[in-house]
Amino acid sequence: MTSRDPRPGDIFLAVFPEHDPRGHEQEGVRPALVLAVPAKPRFPVLVAAPMTTDRAQPWAQAAPHLYLRMPKGSGGLPVDSIMLLDQARSLDAERVRRHLGTLDPKVLDRVLTAWLALFR
Repeated sequence: MTSRDPRPGDIFLAVFPEHDPRGHEQEGVRPALVLAVPAKPRFPVLVAAPMTTDRAQPWAQAAPHLYLRMPKGSGGLPVDSIMLLDQARSLDAERVRRHLGTLDPKVLDRVLTAWLALFR
């Protein structure tokens, strides 16, 4: 865990575990946006959305409400990225590595609105 407690809107490098059997879930070290930090959980966890590099993938263009584009520099991102809201998940706080930055509150509001729309 980093020396900074994660808060919604923070972008960290995080380690997403490998899956067996393999599927389409994101794995490895990648940027992730903290969507929520549960109050007083049994274990230190957070809810995070992984990101992948934006290479103008057709699937992202077909569902921009689900795959939000984040330009380089947003929240400290080193490259243009796509937030994978359909892969948001609980992540053990021990998997959080380095704080990259924090999204502008207006951008975070847009992200949270899109994320919550998945539950309707």
